[in-house]
Order: sequence, then structure tokens, then C-alpha cells
Amino acid sequence: MPKALRNKQKRFSYSVYQKKQVITYAKLHGQNKAARHFDLNASMVGCWVMASKDWDSELNQNSKRIGSGRKAFYPEAEEKLYTWLIEQRKQGLAVTYTILRIKMQNILKEREMITLYGGSAKEFKTSCQWISSFMKRYKLS
Repeated sequence: MPKALRNKQKRFSYSVYQKKQVITYAKLHGQNKAARHFDLNASMVGCWVMASKDWDSELNQNSKRIGSGRKAFYPEAEEKLYTWLIEQRKQGLAVTYTILRIKMQNILKEREMITLYGGSAKEFKTSCQWISSFMKRYKLS
């Protein structure tokens, strides 16, 4: 067996709770001591310390996917769509996926959005995956 394959370390994922324990220890004793104490790579501890500044207190403590996933391409346009959707729901109107897709395309054609995003907004495809991701991002059903 080649030497490179024998020494390969196994990858692990850690929950938010575990990461916060390491970060707390690192802030008290230093990152290198924390890495030795928890048997981790020192650079990983440093990355966790830097990333912890952006973590919300509302996160699921057992989650292992902080900051993962693709971000929205057009967050301002999605925010406008979300506001519109909420207004429609308050009026008791049903909003289908097709209506949402058309509304998003219309929002991206507005002058304000064109100046904000440039020509890339014209190429945006309101796919089924985008719709489901949008609904998940805004916790809609």
C-alpha cells in the first residue's frame, strides 16, 4: 500500500455545540493549546474562531452545516418578491409557483434591479430548484 494512503486522516464533522466548546477554550488558553487539547488542527481552530463571529444564537446547536449551501444570487429581488408574496397572502389570494416565477422575472426587469445587478439578471432562470430553495430560505410552504 502506498505511504500516502496509509497516513491519510479520516474526516470528521463537528456540531455547533462542539465547535463553541473549542472556541471558548481557545479564547481562554490560545488556539494552539485548544488544538492540542481537542486533538484538532490549529488552522481549523483558527477558522472556527473567525467564523464564529457570524454565527447566530438561533442556530440549531446540533447542526453541522453552518454557512453551507448556495447563497441567493439576487437577494434584494428575492426580498421584494417575499414582501409581495406576504401582501398577497394577507389579502387571501392564492399564489402558485408559476405566479411566483413570473413575478420574479418581472421584478428583475425593473430599472432598479437592472442597475443593481446589470445584465446578469436577464439570464436568470426561475427553475423549480430555485423556487424550492426560495421557499426554504424564507421558511414558506
